[in-house]
Amino acid sequence: MKKQIGFTLIEIMIALLIGLVILSATISMYVNTVKGSTDTINSARLNYDLESVMLLMVNDLSRGGYWGAATDGVDSSTNPFIIGAANIQVPTAACILYSYDADDNGTPGNGEYYGFKLQSGTISIRSSNAAEASANCTGTGWSALTVPQDVNITALTFTTAYKCLNVTTSVSYDTACAAVATAGNLAGGAKAIESRQFNIALTGQLVSDTTVTKTLNGTVKVRNDRIFTQ
Repeated sequence: MKKQIGFTLIEIMIALLIGLVILSATISMYVNTVKGSTDTINSARLNYDLESVMLLMVNDLSRGGYWGAATDGVDSSTNPFIIGAANIQVPTAACILYSYDADDNGTPGNGEYYGFKLQSGTISIRSSNAAEASANCTGTGWSALTVPQDVNITALTFTTAYKCLNVTTSVSYDTACAAVATAGNLAGGAKAIESRQFNIALTGQLVSDTTVTKTLNGTVKVRNDRIFTQ
């Protein structure tokens, strides 16, 4: 009679235990891989959304004050896009207003008053009629630029860095020309050139995962200097 050869109960239990350990390790690696991939995708998505918004703000704001009628021989101080409500305004740290001659007709008109602002976790963009040219961040003409269901914008700030050149005296000041005039360094009738730079700080987070956050900083130099007679 041939003796039967097989596994004992203890050997089977040890084999099962080893199998469970290997299975647990495999599942843990899979979960970590999936979580890592999800985090990467979420981070990339937030980066894309915020970088797209930042690029739009920088590119559009740099056009502030553009005047289609600024040809040779024209007095640039009469540029209507740097006067009054059409000039660049920063009513609050989270809102900026500006204009430029989009249709090249030389006069501020419908849809040529622009702006960006933070409101209730959303960045809004402005393109309004001339009737809404007041220097505030309310009124009509605003529409959401970011999707509040996807991204929550927690901070948006605009800070200014102006320089003023007194053409008459050839003296430059690291401030806005209005401050120079107030200090008595820009007499009536003096020619002045004001260069304008804005620093933008933008912070946002994913609505679906608030641990995924991103902060971007951008700088924009307005191409069109403000030239005027005090």
